[in-house]
Amino acid sequence: MAHLVDVRTIALNIRDIFRVLAGFRSARKILRQIKPNIVFSKGGFVAVPVGLAARLQKIPIVTHDSDTVPGLANRIIGRFAQVHATGMPAKYHSYPEETVHYVGIPLDERIKPVTAQMQKDLKKQLGLPKDALTLLFSGGGLGAQDINKKAVVAAPELLTRFKNLHIIHITGQKHEPEVKEKYQDSAPDDMDRVKVIGFTPDFSIYTGAADLVITRAGATTIAELAAQRKAVILIPAPHLTGGQQLKNAKELERHKAVLVIANEADDTTLLKAITKVLEDDAKRRQLSDKLGSLAKVDAANKLAEILLDVAKQHRNKSTNVGQ
Repeated sequence: MAHLVDVRTIALNIRDIFRVLAGFRSARKILRQIKPNIVFSKGGFVAVPVGLAARLQKIPIVTHDSDTVPGLANRIIGRFAQVHATGMPAKYHSYPEETVHYVGIPLDERIKPVTAQMQKDLKKQLGLPKDALTLLFSGGGLGAQDINKKAVVAAPELLTRFKNLHIIHITGQKHEPEVKEKYQDSAPDDMDRVKVIGFTPDFSIYTGAADLVITRAGATTIAELAAQRKAVILIPAPHLTGGQQLKNAKELERHKAVLVIANEADDTTLLKAITKVLEDDAKRRQLSDKLGSLAKVDAANKLAEILLDVAKQHRNKSTNVGQ
């Protein structure tokens, strides 16, 4: 309701109507020039005019949704799609059942299950002792202030309790100076065991080295951690449209593949959960094995097969009509 009556939001929505119309005209022109056999939508605002233009020109559309909740763009053009590929189980999607293919989320081919030796090598690469107990906090590419605050509060007791613990904290670039300063205030004697990073393009190296990862519940991050077979505590962001992270986390919690801590939970709750997992090697193995068993490691191949199949069908149909 707040969005519906907000003057600025209304103005932006009106502006976007004209932008979509302009994008639709541009998309029609581009599609006429390149004559594609298929249009693939991963979502995002730019997909809407392209999808509408493809519909008008009778070009088949395939969508892919990573989360349990489809994005607005795919919900709009999804009604015209021939196939809906999903990163989460089909039951979460309201598309026609016969059009849904649960394929998983395509990942960087370098992301693979992390063996004990690989983990030691990654720790060495990051300058960590090979036998270090490594805890990673991350709030996603832009960071998450709630996770940053909880991590700083938990760190002193964790570093005191676990003498071989090293903390890696990926804060989001704009939060790095503030978080680093807070660590220096709260744990000045243990800063040699704390690494604060604003952003890294090598996220998989840090997660691969970690014994426990605490992060948001974005679908792609979850898929990467599942492929690496990591022990994970999720703190889903509650404010995202449709509660997609809450639903992502609930699906994994149902399989007992992760621990889930509510964003609004007090600092003690998170501290207890971290302590319990760090103290229990068997618990970490159980979590990593469960999450790893849910990984869809062949997602890219399955999605490619779908795209090629639909494109070939369209090409053959067009050829037959032309004859």
